[in-house]
Amino acid sequence: MARGKSVRLLASIPERYASDFMDRMDKRTVLGKAVVDRYSAVLADLGGEDNLTTIKRSLVRRFTWFEVMIEGMECRAAAGEPVDIGSWTQLTNSWLGIARMLGLERRQKQVRTLQQHLNGTAKAVNA
Repeated sequence: MARGKSVRLLASIPERYASDFMDRMDKRTVLGKAVVDRYSAVLADLGGEDNLTTIKRSLVRRFTWFEVMIEGMECRAAAGEPVDIGSWTQLTNSWLGIARMLGLERRQKQVRTLQQHLNGTAKAVNA
């Protein structure tokens, strides 16, 4: 029985950004787990995925990719390998720009009170 189209999972971060790079990451690897954990942590800091617009979720994916790329370059530099400082600077500036758009402060997740839950009302309040 056919299992559908075979998809090769990524074991490293692609050099060029693709919106589905996290979906294609092999989450069994240390890197794959770290990328997903980082993405989830940023979403939590912003109040949870349910509180973000599609555009902000897209920015978080890009933010995560930039951050992992920057850290990879820094690890290579620490190991004595050559690193293009211009690329590192450009990545860092782009990463910082997205961080500023998303906000540098942690946000509370929106939750409903018990009374709102019992009444079935959807309006949430800050935790």
